[in-house]
Amino acid sequence: MQALNLTSIDFDLQFESAFLDRTIDYYETIITQGEDQNQNYWNLGIAYLLQQQEVEAQATWFIPFDRSSELESDILTHELSTAIDRVAARKFAENNLDEAWLICQYLREINSAHVDNLFRSILLEVKFGRFTPETLTEFQYIEILTDATEQDIDRELLQNLLESILLFPSILVSTFVRQCLSIVPNYRLDLIISIANATLNLNHRFGGSLFLVDIIEICLEFQPNNIRILNVGSTLNCSLNNYKKAIDIGFHAYNFCENLTDRIIANFSIIRTLLSAGDWLSAKSIVARHYQLLEDFAGSNHENLAVHINQSLIVSSVFFPCVEDRPSYFRPLQNQIAHKYLQYNQTLPSIDNIEPVALPKEAGIIRIGYLASTLKSHSVGWLSRWLMQNHDLKKFQVFTYCINHNPDDPFYQQWFRDRSHVSYCLAPHPDSIAAQIKADKIDILIELDSLTLNTTCKVLAAKPAPVQVSWLGWDATGLPTVDYFIADPYVLPDNAQEYYQEKIWRLPQTYLAVNGFEVGIPTLKRRNLNIPDDAVVYWSGQRGHKRHPETVRLQLRILKSVPNSYFLIKGDTDPTIIQEFFGKIAAEEGVEFDRLRFLGNVADEYTHRANLAIADVVLDTFPYNGATTTLETLWMGIPMVTRVGQQFAARNSYTFMLNAGIEEGIAWNAEEYVEWGIKLGLDRELRLEIRDKLRIGRTTAPVWNAKQFTLDMEEAYCQMWAIYQEKQPEVIADYSHN
Repeated sequence: MQALNLTSIDFDLQFESAFLDRTIDYYETIITQGEDQNQNYWNLGIAYLLQQQEVEAQATWFIPFDRSSELESDILTHELSTAIDRVAARKFAENNLDEAWLICQYLREINSAHVDNLFRSILLEVKFGRFTPETLTEFQYIEILTDATEQDIDRELLQNLLESILLFPSILVSTFVRQCLSIVPNYRLDLIISIANATLNLNHRFGGSLFLVDIIEICLEFQPNNIRILNVGSTLNCSLNNYKKAIDIGFHAYNFCENLTDRIIANFSIIRTLLSAGDWLSAKSIVARHYQLLEDFAGSNHENLAVHINQSLIVSSVFFPCVEDRPSYFRPLQNQIAHKYLQYNQTLPSIDNIEPVALPKEAGIIRIGYLASTLKSHSVGWLSRWLMQNHDLKKFQVFTYCINHNPDDPFYQQWFRDRSHVSYCLAPHPDSIAAQIKADKIDILIELDSLTLNTTCKVLAAKPAPVQVSWLGWDATGLPTVDYFIADPYVLPDNAQEYYQEKIWRLPQTYLAVNGFEVGIPTLKRRNLNIPDDAVVYWSGQRGHKRHPETVRLQLRILKSVPNSYFLIKGDTDPTIIQEFFGKIAAEEGVEFDRLRFLGNVADEYTHRANLAIADVVLDTFPYNGATTTLETLWMGIPMVTRVGQQFAARNSYTFMLNAGIEEGIAWNAEEYVEWGIKLGLDRELRLEIRDKLRIGRTTAPVWNAKQFTLDMEEAYCQMWAIYQEKQPEVIADYSHN
């Protein structure tokens, strides 16, 4: 047989399926001709193995061992392990999992102490869906890692593995993470930050867990004073309602801050936890400090600012609307923060490695993209689903970019995936998300997270779409790269444009409409709460961050003025703290504590809505109104009292009540709020009249007409796109002209 020329075989392709016969012929030939270097036997054996000729593979690998001394055995084992590992790594990187698994099993037999092979084998079990925490024990990780050194380890492979196995809560996984971190001192911090980010993503996707808290505590064993890790620990504990621990961690982090941006993030973490717990009485001085920190940042021109800039900085003002209704102060400050954030966080997306979408882009069809972390069983998901259901998919191509979503979630599938031309469930990597949006050639990008998620803000900062719009989220971001903020005639006052960076786009009637809500079976009974049948029941169902003490005081004054009345208080807060909070104000106002009832959470949204029927009057929060809770209240036909302010968050209930067909219960100051609360409590006939209006309005009111609302949104998109096309020749990279 004539010798084959090695140059005729691409070395990188020699172990691809299509080349295996040729590779085997080549190595058999050159070995026969006397080129019997060990590497040729290693490669020939690997080719046999990939051809399922396992006996031939083992026999071929044995030949160099058979002709060498026992002293050389370790050297040969290392050579063979290196050759096999190189091919295994390549197969794994190419996602050729079956061949990678086969090679890894043989490598385990040849060199059971090979660390990277251990990591790769575990990852393969994860990818095949076979992994359980006991897999770690089966693979004898303790014995292998005990003798491992940092030089033995592929850093990227270990990072990938540690992030992947966090999906499997177990003490075995925790122990494995600790042991891995103990053997990589030179890049331990990078791994810890990667793990911390992964825990945050899992917390956002699946909710809090003691396992994630345990993982962060392991990270803190190695980095006890790391501000970033401490802030993650505070967030995870807050998600579990471990408020005291979260607050302690937050104060500990603040004490170790060495620069302004770190102090802002740590202080924000403390405020978030205090307000979530309902501990408003402790938050006052921390909030005042935060105002000063953000003002210092907005006015700062320090040349080292970019070194310390934090991606979370832009969302660190998110609680402002909960504390006070002062948009003329808050909005300009947020605009300054967003502008400075943009200076250090704007990276133009690269689409070099992005697979182009198969859907052709048709002439005259606007391509719409929705970006959110909440297109699931979440308030935003419940409210935005009707827009998706009513979109004209012949006139618009609809893409959904869902951050940290479970692709198997039935709610997401029914309401968003199945109503999109293209839908993605994406990891929270802003640069990758922005690149995908740009590669998809989205015309108008609508974001629904606003200041509740820094990932979304960073995507917006990259400006992946020519027109970018904020809708439905917390409030506008203030980013100069966002063109429009969707509103209506009521949800923002007439002068609001004075302090918004974005152009306010007012829809003709309402900035949101839904086709109602599904309702389950009620579980609340008056007799079970020891409330008389003829009593007047007030209800307030909100989280702790909306429980402003001055509004609570007004609510208790209403209760005091209405005989035989009770107040039902529902929300996800610390039970002890919230009861002490209400109890203190109740004592100051002379209200008996036994007229208050504190309710826990229920199984699902359907039961929650059904339980609203126990209420005679719902008392809204201020300066941050309800939104979903207001719509649910109106749909259930229950009178409510809201106080109207100046900011977006203080006018949600106002616009929804007007668009549901009622004005009764709308107050413009604290005195009117109390007056309406008393009047509705005392006047049963008025309550019945309002219920009738709401019942009739279900078929006529704009807030329940999602089809018309969708037409209004689609018309807005067409006008936005027309405006962009008119300005197209003048469009420049700097979007601060908005």
